[in-house]
Amino acid sequence: MPELVPEKLRALPAEAPAPDPMALKTPIAERVRADSRERRALTPEHVIQALDPRVSPEGLSAVLAVMGAEVSYADIKGIVAPSGRIYLFSLAHLTPQEAREKAELEETKWAIAGRIRADSRGIALTSLADLDPLFPAELPAEGRAALLAGMEDDERFKDLRRLTGPGGETFFHCETSLTGTYGGILVRAKTKDACYGIAELVRDRSRTLPRPTPVATFRDKAFGIDPARLDEAVRETLANPEYADIHKLVHPETSAEYLFSTRWLDERQAFSMMDWEEVGAARNP
Repeated sequence: MPELVPEKLRALPAEAPAPDPMALKTPIAERVRADSRERRALTPEHVIQALDPRVSPEGLSAVLAVMGAEVSYADIKGIVAPSGRIYLFSLAHLTPQEAREKAELEETKWAIAGRIRADSRGIALTSLADLDPLFPAELPAEGRAALLAGMEDDERFKDLRRLTGPGGETFFHCETSLTGTYGGILVRAKTKDACYGIAELVRDRSRTLPRPTPVATFRDKAFGIDPARLDEAVRETLANPEYADIHKLVHPETSAEYLFSTRWLDERQAFSMMDWEEVGAARNP
């Protein structure tokens, strides 16, 4: 009599076989040699890991250790950066000195990305001058420009964006922490167009939040507005016909000043929100 198998068990898929890390030896060697030969580039560890994501980092390390002891892979070498990141190359196509120089540039990319991301988390743009100390001292201006351009096409840094100010100034930001809209506002504020920066942020917050913006917001150094000149900048914004939709409210109890855009908020709505921020929330815990 045939064995009866419960229907639930019959439907279970067969367990996938565990990956064999050693099967990666040939694909690793082929990829590293191709990168070194065709692009004269190192192969970062994340590229190797992507060849079979099922293989653990420990398993991958074991594969590389075995390859290092085999004659057929004698040309495959690795550089361990101070950060702990590993870069592979082929001696058949790159010298150790070339590989070390390229590894330094790879680490520079990560340092640049780290600085931009950190600045954006603090709601600040990163200027080219901010990045200067992160480049190798001997790297010329054209080399620095090429490195930054290369990062724009690199999947690892797809969250980074470049912004150009009205005078040609270059800034960078991380889209994850600081959106392009907000970044554009900061650019204009940093390049001394304070009225534009004030108006655009007020409009953006009136549209997206929606709520009025405390004038005190613009005291943040990220906007680049001299605190001593802030009141004057607000008056100029309100007096400029280009920003006729920007209006000011003053809270009757706290004297706090708020700005809002009539494109998205009327005065009654804006006042109600301001009142809640200033006294309503504290009275209704």
